[in-house]
Amino acid sequence: MTPHTHLSRASRIVHRALRLAPCTLPLSPLAALLLAQWLMLPPTAFAESRIVSVTPEKGPTSGGTLVTLELAGGVSLGPLEVRFGRRVASDIKREGLSILQVVTPPGDPGPAPVQVMNNLWGTITAPAVFTYVPPAPRLTRLDPTTAPAGSEDTTLWVEGEAFSPTSRLYFGEVVVATTFLSSRRIQARVPAALLATARTLEVAVADGAVGGGRSSGVSFTVANPAPQVIGVEAPPLRVGGQAAPLTVRGGGFRQDSQILVADTALETRFRTGSELTATLPPQLLAGPGTLTVRVVTPGPGGGSSNSVSLPVAAHFPGRLVVFTSNRRAGRNHVYLLDRESGKLDPLEDANSRDANDGYPTISADGRYIAFQTDRNRGQYDVYLFDREARALDPLPELNHPTAFDGFPRISADGRFIVFESDRLNRKPKVFLFDRLTRSLSELTQANDPTADDGLAAISN
Repeated sequence: MTPHTHLSRASRIVHRALRLAPCTLPLSPLAALLLAQWLMLPPTAFAESRIVSVTPEKGPTSGGTLVTLELAGGVSLGPLEVRFGRRVASDIKREGLSILQVVTPPGDPGPAPVQVMNNLWGTITAPAVFTYVPPAPRLTRLDPTTAPAGSEDTTLWVEGEAFSPTSRLYFGEVVVATTFLSSRRIQARVPAALLATARTLEVAVADGAVGGGRSSGVSFTVANPAPQVIGVEAPPLRVGGQAAPLTVRGGGFRQDSQILVADTALETRFRTGSELTATLPPQLLAGPGTLTVRVVTPGPGGGSSNSVSLPVAAHFPGRLVVFTSNRRAGRNHVYLLDRESGKLDPLEDANSRDANDGYPTISADGRYIAFQTDRNRGQYDVYLFDREARALDPLPELNHPTAFDGFPRISADGRFIVFESDRLNRKPKVFLFDRLTRSLSELTQANDPTADDGLAAISN
């Protein structure tokens, strides 16, 4: 390069520099020469080799983040331009020899290359990375905010702010199918499996984009329906009666619904959404009057149903009568008459078709009937029939394999049976059997060794 060429280039550079950065003060010849010499240096002397750090590394897509860039090799003189992707940053400030501070322009979610360009020399750094983070979505309204437990698939409309095509709806901790409609509205499909049980869940929107946030939650209630009782079915109830089956019919019943009778919770069996069953305990039949029956379902939702009355009649004295009849083929059998209803029970579960059954005795509550039978090869034994369970007990601990056992009498509570037996020297004697302990005892204080003792009875 000739001196002329060198000076010509210097003058062009000086002219360009002065045009790009005009100065209000005239340069002296010496200053102009020094500036020309500096500008005559090779372009590589002014190239920013690389960006060492970007602080902070993330910011919102709306821009406006003050970012500090540290450059290896320092920052060259001349007009600079900082690009975030294809957008130019504003407010560029030099802080020392190797630091630039810039304000980010708006950007799209995700990583954006950051480069520093010198417009005087046309130099450019290798790209660093700044990540644009979308704003966290904000959820303001759900429609609906509740659904009945057991609902089918349900469409949920969600309103808010900062929604995007990558937004997803969380129903509790489960992501459900989401349709983006606009930045302020999305639609979701809640499957029936998430609506099966009553509970309160938190609904939130999260953005699936890089660094996307999650909104605060809004409550959604899966509510049990309010129960309603239409009717109650039970056998006629009397004071001192046995445990009785109870059926409650209505609507809005759930698996965890419970029948309350006189404010006493019963063990409840769920049949359908319109039918529940339970067993009415005897202790609720202590006195005459009416029992209130209602159904309670726990929340969310649920509540107490209307009440229905169940009458308990006063005790019917001498209601049940047991007796012996030979009306079937001339054989003796045991029958039971309910004087209140006028119904006759042939006790087919107790009687033997080919034997004689007779001399019955009944407990005060009418549950147990003891009687004698010759169904054991013509030998008489004592049997016990449980009317509630419709079960026959042959009482093997009571009966003797070869002796006569008969003429039983049962205690009012159904626990003890006294009877006559000739198992001791073939002379009738009185024995007592305890049904609960299954133990047998001879009443030696009652029996006389030289006499016939039998046809006994027992008090309460």
